[in-house]
Amino acid sequence: MISVIIAAKNASKYIGEAIESVQKQNVKDIEMIVVCDACTDNTKQIADQFGCKTIEVNFSHIGKTRNVGLKEAKGEYILYVDSDDVMTENSISNLYNEFVKDNSLEAVFSMSHEFVSPELCDIDKRKLKARPDDYFGALAGCSMIKKEVFDKVGTFDEVLKAGDIVEFQIRLQQKNIKVKKIPILTSKRRLHNNNFGRSNKQQEYKDYIAILRNKLKK
Repeated sequence: MISVIIAAKNASKYIGEAIESVQKQNVKDIEMIVVCDACTDNTKQIADQFGCKTIEVNFSHIGKTRNVGLKEAKGEYILYVDSDDVMTENSISNLYNEFVKDNSLEAVFSMSHEFVSPELCDIDKRKLKARPDDYFGALAGCSMIKKEVFDKVGTFDEVLKAGDIVEFQIRLQQKNIKVKKIPILTSKRRLHNNNFGRSNKQQEYKDYIAILRNKLKK
């Protein structure tokens, strides 16, 4: 089984499209877990309508939210998907098939492509500049990881508020996790006015400095 985990906060505008992009995949044995973090909109109701397992928490912390989803996951493989992104056709099977070809792999990373959300007004669209080329993603929609890997490297940092993915990637390297990168597009990353990275830039910088200092100490 593959467990697809979506950490969501007031994601009602886009989460339906994100869930649909997973449910349309050509892989049958998938469980979908949506962890609603301090949601005040109808994110949970939408996820319920799609038949997802839903969990409500009140952290306002994406790392903690991801960890809750991981704890509930029953699958051998873990795939995180952002609540405002879209998985491409056959993306999950493309990731999973790498494990079939080489069972010694512990994680597979793929590529993402940015797009500006089409419903935005022209002024907002001009403010958001999407990268023209595909790029290797850091986590959501672009990585399938064996669940047992988290026993080796630990879960997401629950102190850092915006740099948890970078810190997790460092631990993957430190533990010599066997990773393969495939030049295949699996996720389309939506740019809009409330992207987490855009609205938490200062916190990201603080977290990255803290990660760097900690790494230098070691």
